[in-house]
Amino acid sequence: MLDKLGQPGRNDTAIETACRDLVNGYSRCVDNFEDEALVQMFAREGRWLQPRVAPFEGREQIRAFLASRDRAVTMRHAVTNVLVDVRDATHASGVSYFTVYRQPRDTPAAQALTPFAVGEYHDEFVLEEGRWRFASRDIRFAFRGA
Repeated sequence: MLDKLGQPGRNDTAIETACRDLVNGYSRCVDNFEDEALVQMFAREGRWLQPRVAPFEGREQIRAFLASRDRAVTMRHAVTNVLVDVRDATHASGVSYFTVYRQPRDTPAAQALTPFAVGEYHDEFVLEEGRWRFASRDIRFAFRGA
């Protein structure tokens, strides 16, 4: 593949697709409590930033946080407007919007459901061990319920 100047280049489309797949896979893993798969989505020294808590640094801290989550809830993350900016063959950044629905498992299905949180993910991606991973994921809330 040649770049705009006719030089051998990277495949930006493949990188963008891999990063989008990572963003979407994250949501499925969070919602289904697939903790180890989620941990492996982060680089070895990856950072996970969330409002009101200290950043989780590295896979061990991420793993410990995930093990502490309340599993008596049903969650669904809806992610949209995923934009990926490829910087080079091993680095990219991205931003996307999210809406999270969350309720206790014993809540009647007919009960009206409003979003638990709405916001943006600001991501740094890195190619590590032949796989695109989060170098960092910064969660920023626009709105958040109780």
